[in-house]
Amino acid sequence: MNKSIQLSFLLLLAFQLSMGAVTTSLAADDNIVTVKIEGDYADVFANVRSAIAGKGLNISNTVPASEMLHRTRADFGYEENVYLKAESFEFCSARLSHKLVREHPDNIVLCPFIISVYVVADEPDIVRISYRIPSGKPGTEEVIDEIAELIEGIVEDASW
Repeated sequence: MNKSIQLSFLLLLAFQLSMGAVTTSLAADDNIVTVKIEGDYADVFANVRSAIAGKGLNISNTVPASEMLHRTRADFGYEENVYLKAESFEFCSARLSHKLVREHPDNIVLCPFIISVYVVADEPDIVRISYRIPSGKPGTEEVIDEIAELIEGIVEDASW
């Protein structure tokens, strides 16, 4: 993880921990960040949707992940549901996407950006927001930092 992402993450973590009801997890070599919030799923979901729109971005798709997993679990021999509710927002920034692919055309696989909102069945009072810190081709670190800052800002806006 580069230094600006580490610093941003540490500042966000310190602020969130001081709030008490929000926790964040990220392993040293992990690209998945999870924020846990004590609250109502519908409220957190609406906050994430509003935070994305508040950055001037359009949501291209909302993926109902828990519906598919609930519907198909028995087909694969599973009895329990992992999630009570889980949905993912797919969105992109045209400005950042142009910068990203102009640095290296293979970076197209990093679009759209995704933020997931979910409640794990074993923790029904905790709503989680998770996202990936993107990792692009060499030479794209500056635009990757911008993308990470955008996503972190959305989650920060949605979790207060």
